[in-house]
Amino acid sequence: MTALSDTIQFTVIRGEGDWRVLRDGRDAGHFDFSVDAIESALVRATTLIEKGETVEVFVQDAAGQLRQVDPVGGEVLH
Repeated sequence: MTALSDTIQFTVIRGEGDWRVLRDGRDAGHFDFSVDAIESALVRATTLIEKGETVEVFVQDAAGQLRQVDPVGGEVLH
């Protein structure tokens, strides 16, 4: 069983004029468009999942709330 601390977390948030991808709270990329940031996070997550890692992906919605998404399909989970 994987411990929660072993879970890799990608978060896509709106920055100051751009979209940012964070990996475990650290900067992992800046993008002009949300779709590009989300795609980047999902591609990275899928690659890690294929290597056996446990991954979570969160995306900031229009209201500023973080929504968990399926790291493989991109559908909103919560």
